Amino acid sequence: MIIKTVKNWKELADSNSNHRGGFTRREFLERGLATGTMSVIMSNFVSAAFAKKAMAADLICPPPSLKPGAIAQIFSSGGPTMGARFISDEQAALMNAGMARNYGISGQANLVRLGPNLVIDSTSPFGYTLLQGPPGYPGGAAAWRTNVLSKVSGGGHQGAFNKDDGAGENTGLVAGVSPFKPSQMGKDLKVRVSKALANWSRGLPASTVNNPTPALLAGSFSLTPAAAGLTNSGALTATSNAINSITDALSGVFGNANRKGAKTAVTNAGCAFFGNSLLADPTYGQTLFNPVNVPALAGRVTLANLTQNEQGQLAAFYQSAKGVAGGVILEFGGRDYHGNSPQNDISPKDIEEARTVVMFLAACDVAQERGAMIYLSNGQAIADGTAAVTATINGVAAVGMRAPVAVGDGGGAYNAGLIIFYNPVGGPVASKFTGTITAATGNVKADPALVSSNEAVAGLYLSALAFTNNGSIPSSALTAMQSTGVASNPSKIMVI
Repeated sequence: MIIKTVKNWKELADSNSNHRGGFTRREFLERGLATGTMSVIMSNFVSAAFAKKAMAADLICPPPSLKPGAIAQIFSSGGPTMGARFISDEQAALMNAGMARNYGISGQANLVRLGPNLVIDSTSPFGYTLLQGPPGYPGGAAAWRTNVLSKVSGGGHQGAFNKDDGAGENTGLVAGVSPFKPSQMGKDLKVRVSKALANWSRGLPASTVNNPTPALLAGSFSLTPAAAGLTNSGALTATSNAINSITDALSGVFGNANRKGAKTAVTNAGCAFFGNSLLADPTYGQTLFNPVNVPALAGRVTLANLTQNEQGQLAAFYQSAKGVAGGVILEFGGRDYHGNSPQNDISPKDIEEARTVVMFLAACDVAQERGAMIYLSNGQAIADGTAAVTATINGVAAVGMRAPVAVGDGGGAYNAGLIIFYNPVGGPVASKFTGTITAATGNVKADPALVSSNEAVAGLYLSALAFTNNGSIPSSALTAMQSTGVASNPSKIMVI
């Protein structure tokens, strides 16, 4: 016989194995808590997603961390006749026939001062080229000298690089500035750099190209892997939009409004994606490193009269000045040219490097930003006077040039550790040369504070960083140098 009893709802729940008390957390989840929670989340997700679309325009991205001011370096590998390029005001004051012959310049009568303490020989291929300026500069060579060359000053360490025939090539005479100089790229651009870096700059972020053409430089400013196939601007933008939509939808559920740092984290993530979408555009690098696409440059220089390498240099220096790139470091090989033809070898190489300096100064002038260019060589060719040479510069035949006749090694004949400062406003910056000069020959002797070329290079880079950083040395740079045993006393090795 079946006996039926009447039970209330509580008794039914207590006697049902599926409705017993004392549930564990896992059992709650098994019985639908997770599903219920997701229904709440998805409800908020859908309503928030429809209420607001988190697109690029919704983000207020902070400006990128940029430090204006161009920093560059030329390293002449092999030891050219540096005395036929830049000399100090003190060297010019002591100039005599013997010194001029050793330096490979025509002499005192043709020396031209640039700013307060930097001098060139107007008849040397290097000096002649520098005085002409870039093609198409408004007002021509006269305006170039007034508007640009009068605003430069020089500094350097005399006698710190006296190793010829390649002996000094890998002693740390090449360095870099990123990330000590913040930039949008977050890295330096290095052209043909193959020599050992200064210890403190090894491992710093940089991209290296074989030649500074606009195409090669543009390729260095891109995502890895390259922007092709599925990695492209549209894909990254769509991804960023989706992520920001999800973030907005879930922000209420996770209480982001009350979580410290949540808004910053979301903004940084979204802005990073949208920034990368620009880099994934394969044409973006061309807008930076092809001067045809930079209106400020195209309006001040006749680009058609520049080689592809010169066009790339001009744009790269400009982007360094604007804070897009870090430093721009160039290495020129084959400069150990003693015994070579002044017409066919020495003159073209001196003109090539002078044009690089012109591109640097022109870029700083257009950007109206400070610039510091470090100019190093591992050795020094001694000269035996000069020889007449011909060349075409800016489409015009150069008249009266005299190139050095380089005859042998003479590492102590000239300071190979130079830095050029350009200040667009307020006059040339005060800078100095260290070391002493022997008047009879022009030979130089290093300052006792410079125990090695590593100290000299560190001082030049600290001077460049301080100059472009309103006089303040970035602590990260000083720490990096001191960790390798150099720059223990910055005031003794700097030139400003």
